[in-house]
Amino acid sequence: MIKNSGKVALIVSALCFGAIGCSDSITDDLDDALTHEAEFSFINAMDYSVDFHLQKRTITAGSSGLFDSKNRVAGNVQVNGYSSEYNYDFPAVMNIVNIGMRSAMSSQNEVKMHTTLSDDDEHWVIAWQNGVEKHITLLKKKERDNANTFNVRIFANGVYPVTLKGSQVMTTERGKVSDFLTLDNCALDLTINGRAIDLCTGDFGESYLLVVNSDGKQVLVEE
Repeated sequence: MIKNSGKVALIVSALCFGAIGCSDSITDDLDDALTHEAEFSFINAMDYSVDFHLQKRTITAGSSGLFDSKNRVAGNVQVNGYSSEYNYDFPAVMNIVNIGMRSAMSSQNEVKMHTTLSDDDEHWVIAWQNGVEKHITLLKKKERDNANTFNVRIFANGVYPVTLKGSQVMTTERGKVSDFLTLDNCALDLTINGRAIDLCTGDFGESYLLVVNSDGKQVLVEE
């Protein structure tokens, strides 16, 4: 994708000013330069199914209308489930997006945030809770593939001890993601808050995001 949108726009403007109309190829180049794309995948670590919403944010409207049905991009994501990837196109000059989550059944318990995007961003959006508190966290996807190992980042809703092969290696932070841990055994190596974590639904050599609460594993998704 062409990154120098300002330069391309000036060149195209000059060409079009001196000619009768613009060729289709020039118009396509301009469209590519001025339209960016980001990718989102949505994770539900709540105790009920949820809908996720995206909306371009404007100065005048703020987040008004975010939860209109036309802005729902992942509907009825099940408990401890995740959505397929969603590609979000946005004008380069309108790169602030509203992100919202609410109950799929009652249209209540709304949580929202906004963030600034860059072209080709790839994000996880995690809906999670700690007691009665409800949150949305945005993480950039990340890979660290190593042959014959499991490579895992941990996102936790609380502060929990993490042991690897019987030795404590770290403590999780509430609402934060860890650096990658490398495991040799998918069933026996990792314990979080005293709970053995089975990662054997994954594949050796790949990178994963693991979402946990005090009871252990909630969601395991490939980065």
